[in-house]
Amino acid sequence: MKEENLIHIKFEYDEALKAKKDLLSSEIILLRISRTIKSFKQYRIEELKLKLKISKLLKDLKVDLLKLQKVLPKIKIPNILKENQETNKEEKQGPVEKRVIQTAYDATLEAQLADIQEKLNALANS
Repeated sequence: MKEENLIHIKFEYDEALKAKKDLLSSEIILLRISRTIKSFKQYRIEELKLKLKISKLLKDLKVDLLKLQKVLPKIKIPNILKENQETNKEEKQGPVEKRVIQTAYDATLEAQLADIQEKLNALANS
């Protein structure tokens, strides 16, 4: 047989007792974590089932709405109301406001750049 060098470590009784307690408490914590993960998996599966159910219901609703739109007569809107709706749509669109804000922001940037350039020129001349 092959000789093996065994190393023996001697623990005091208090140290051994504390080590066993720490080991057991670690096992308890790991078991609790395992239980929590298992319950999480179950809740996740339930969540996915509910999402699928909602998705199917929404698809059915969409189909029903399309059928209703085909069956119901179309509303005839007077020209005066159409013009009002078009102006409301133009007011609600955000890109125009975004452009105004962006140009104002660009203008302040240009002003700041010009100010910094003037300061640099003043420092270079002194």
